[in-house]
Amino acid sequence: MERINQFDIYTLGQRLKALAHLNGDADVEGRAAFNALMIARSTLASLLRGNPTPLGVSRTTAQQLHDQVEQLFDNNFQVDGEDGKKVLKWPDESTTIPAWHWQWMCQALERFETVFQEDMREAAAYVVPKRGIYSIPSLVDNADATFPAEVIGFIPNKAKTDFRAAGRCLAFNLLTASGYHVGRAVEGMLEAYYQFFCGKGPADTLNGWRDYIIALEKVRASKAFPEDHLSEKTLKELDQMREDYRNPLAHPRVVLDESDARVLFSNGESVIICMAGELRKAVEAKAATSGSAATTLLTAIRP
Repeated sequence: MERINQFDIYTLGQRLKALAHLNGDADVEGRAAFNALMIARSTLASLLRGNPTPLGVSRTTAQQLHDQVEQLFDNNFQVDGEDGKKVLKWPDESTTIPAWHWQWMCQALERFETVFQEDMREAAAYVVPKRGIYSIPSLVDNADATFPAEVIGFIPNKAKTDFRAAGRCLAFNLLTASGYHVGRAVEGMLEAYYQFFCGKGPADTLNGWRDYIIALEKVRASKAFPEDHLSEKTLKELDQMREDYRNPLAHPRVVLDESDARVLFSNGESVIICMAGELRKAVEAKAATSGSAATTLLTAIRP
C-alpha cells in the first residue's frame, strides 16, 4: 500500500495544461515554449513511471503525448554538439514554433485528457473517515507511537508490529482484523512479561493466555516481586480481555463492529502499557542490584 499525495495530481494538470494555454492561431514564442515543454517532458516521464499515480488504459495516450513533446523539444531546442551528442539550444528572441506544429501536440494532449479522465474514474482512491479522536495518518503508519517513551523499549518488536497492523486495520474499517492484531500484540507483550517474571528464556512459550496468567499468578502469590512489579490488577485485566475478546475472536461467527474494535484497541493499548511499565520497574530494580544484568535482561525480553 502506498500513499498518494493528491496535490501532485493537481500539479500534473497545471503543468500539462500550460501547453494548451500557448495554443492559438499565431506561432508560439520560443522561450515560452521552451519552458512549457521542458516541464511537460519531465512531468510525463515521471507519470509514465507511475508517479504520482499508476496509469491504466491511459498509458498509451500518455506515451503518445510524451513522444510529441519530445519531438517538438528536440526539433527546436537541441542541436548536435562537437562530440555528436545532443546539447540544449536556448532560444533567442526571434525563435518561434509554427502554430500547426503546436496544435498537433495539443491534440495529443486532448486525447490523453479524455482517456486519463476515465482512468482516474476507475482509480482505487478512497476517503478514510476519522476514527474517534485518532489521527488517520497515525493509525495507518505508526499506531505504536501511542506507547509512552519510558516503556517503548520494553515492548517486544513483534508486539509493536502487530499493534501497527491493528491501527491500520481500524483505519480502513477492517474491524475484526484489527481486534485479531490487538490480541496478537497483547500476546507478544505477555510472552515477554511471562518470560521475565517466571525466569524463562525467549523460546519458552505456553499454549494460551490462561496458562500464562496461571503461571504469573503463582509467581505473584509467592511474593518474589513487589506488588507494583507484578500486579493483580494487570493480571485481572488480561484475564478479562481473554474472556471478552481473545477467546471469542477465535470463532469465525464473531464479528466486531466499530464500537467493539475501538474498545478492544484502547484496552489492548492500556494492558500493554501496564505490562511494559511493570516490566520496566522490575528490570531496573534487578539491574540496580546485579549491575550488568540489565543488558542480558533486556535482550531476553526484546527478541
